[in-house]
Amino acid sequence: MQLEGIHHVTAITGDAPRNVDFYTRVMGLRLVAKTVNQDDPTVYHLFYASETGKPGSELTFFEYPGAIPGRAGAGMVHRIVSRVGSPEALDFWERRLADEGVATERDGERLRFEDPEGLGHELAVSTTDELLVAEHPEVPSELALGGF
Repeated sequence: MQLEGIHHVTAITGDAPRNVDFYTRVMGLRLVAKTVNQDDPTVYHLFYASETGKPGSELTFFEYPGAIPGRAGAGMVHRIVSRVGSPEALDFWERRLADEGVATERDGERLRFEDPEGLGHELAVSTTDELLVAEHPEVPSELALGGF
């Protein structure tokens, strides 16, 4: 078996409305589904993805209201790295996040920040693969997030 990459990343949120606001309005992702956890129908499951929903672009969250932030440790995902197509895209995101009051750390062709609940993110310039982009009125497609 040959692995081609990551299909999706799933995390937990304690506040679905705040999560949707950040990932759709600020990050320019597309909310493609809002459903429930099949194992616990009292828990919302939010799906964000590119326009076509291709594997490698899907970020999902289970909502557990009031969930306390996790601590980075062995075996825990504590930073999600997404691709962008150019250094100019990093400039765009650095400005956009600053305008939203999100602290960032720039290191060459990488930009690190956290979502409102403390989940770490990193944007990295990658020009080797097709970018998996979601359409957003405030985020030009050439500057958009392009998958994991």
